[in-house]
Amino acid sequence: MSLIIRMQAALAVAELHSPYNFHDLKFSLKYIIIVLVLLTGTTAFAQNKKAKSKTTTTAAPAVAKEKKEDNLNNTDAQNRKQGMWFNEMAALRGEPAYKEFGSYLDNQKTGLWYKLNGDGGLVAIENFRRGVLNGEVQYYSKGRLSCIGHYRGLNPDNKFDSIWVKDPETLLDTMVVVSSDIGTMKHGTWRYYDPISGRLTREEEYQVDDLIKSQDFEFTSKADSAYIEQRKAMLPHNTNPKGKAPKRKSQRYTY
Repeated sequence: MSLIIRMQAALAVAELHSPYNFHDLKFSLKYIIIVLVLLTGTTAFAQNKKAKSKTTTTAAPAVAKEKKEDNLNNTDAQNRKQGMWFNEMAALRGEPAYKEFGSYLDNQKTGLWYKLNGDGGLVAIENFRRGVLNGEVQYYSKGRLSCIGHYRGLNPDNKFDSIWVKDPETLLDTMVVVSSDIGTMKHGTWRYYDPISGRLTREEEYQVDDLIKSQDFEFTSKADSAYIEQRKAMLPHNTNPKGKAPKRKSQRYTY
């Protein structure tokens, strides 16, 4: 607007000091001033609008926070269990509650599965294939190994499965056809151990769930008996009388 004011002042001075008729010139300059006002206002409006538009468009859009996928207890699009799972099983039909973890493939247990009791102690390590027990298994009593055995899992995709067995007398191999509805069966060597001493106490041989041979191992020598008694004496519940804390536990740390 300062430009317009200066033009008006110059027009007034020229009209006062000049002998010529400035009426027409003054009339023309007035129109020029009006046009300049309109142009100035339009330009300012356009610049202001452009600035607002730039501010709006350059604002950083809100980025949605990606949800971190959990790699535990997942299912696929068909709602089939896949990958690592952790299950908590309640007590049922006289069986105590337990926890287990392992892998699923297309809703079927596969590979190693670990079973824990309510206190978190190891109860079993089992092998699965196609959702049924297959291969070596290990069972524990109070955290100590008590049994190692073998299962033969049957193919659930077929009605029948075939297994090679060896005759214990002739040692000839024979193919046996069994129904897959059984799921799994003991097949191979099973060994049982004394949880305290770790000594082998019994050995069994199975073929398609039939026990074909067994042998017990007794501790008959004095050395065996002495070893077992020594192991028992070293157990915490035997070294520490009931109701008495170990001496190191009675030490005072505050004064």
